[in-house]
Amino acid sequence: MLADGTVLRLAGLAGGGAGAEVGWRPELARRVAGRDIAFAAGPVRDRYGRRAALARGEGEAGTLQQALLAEGLALARPEQAFLGCLPGWLEAEASARREKRGIWRALPLDARDIKALRAQQGRFTIVAGHILDVGKTNRVDYLNFGRVWRQDMTGRVETEGRSALEARGLDVARLAGRWVRLRGTVFEAGGPAITLRRAEQIDLAVDQAKDPPDRTRAGHGAAGRKRPTGDE
Repeated sequence: MLADGTVLRLAGLAGGGAGAEVGWRPELARRVAGRDIAFAAGPVRDRYGRRAALARGEGEAGTLQQALLAEGLALARPEQAFLGCLPGWLEAEASARREKRGIWRALPLDARDIKALRAQQGRFTIVAGHILDVGKTNRVDYLNFGRVWRQDMTGRVETEGRSALEARGLDVARLAGRWVRLRGTVFEAGGPAITLRRAEQIDLAVDQAKDPPDRTRAGHGAAGRKRPTGDE
């Protein structure tokens, strides 16, 4: 909180989840206590009255975002006004992921672990797995991680997300058979799902040796019915 009462939110970070203590708070307090902070904040306030901001501690070369990501205390979350910062944040995050620091000791979640995914409902997380097939309707493309579409994990690619992926040269239909990581907020849509609105939410350059094992195993109920190809 600033002297004038303005509350800042660290832009582009996720972690802790709804109703949970934010895991980076002790480290953030250690880094800022008694020090001057330089920040750049957008003019728009969120529903809680906060302004999203980049922040850097006095004498620090990088932002507080980079420091928290490198310690594995937060996840990089694509945020429209700060997408230009995302490559650097993902690089910082990757170092924590490779070393399994902080929250990366439990991430990425296996796309086949439906119980673990449902426990993250309403929270931003990372999910990794093998896309078995891609289903299509007039409005939505579905990245199916299992055969039972009313139970298994799904990535939903709506018009906005499809356009974003195509702008990066990614054809949604060609993602079938790929091993991917998705980042986003988990919600329930028959089974757990993440909606992809930005290309930055999907990572195709996945280290399969370190992400969830047993990659050849099908999702729950492999003999089940596939997602319909027409409008539901």
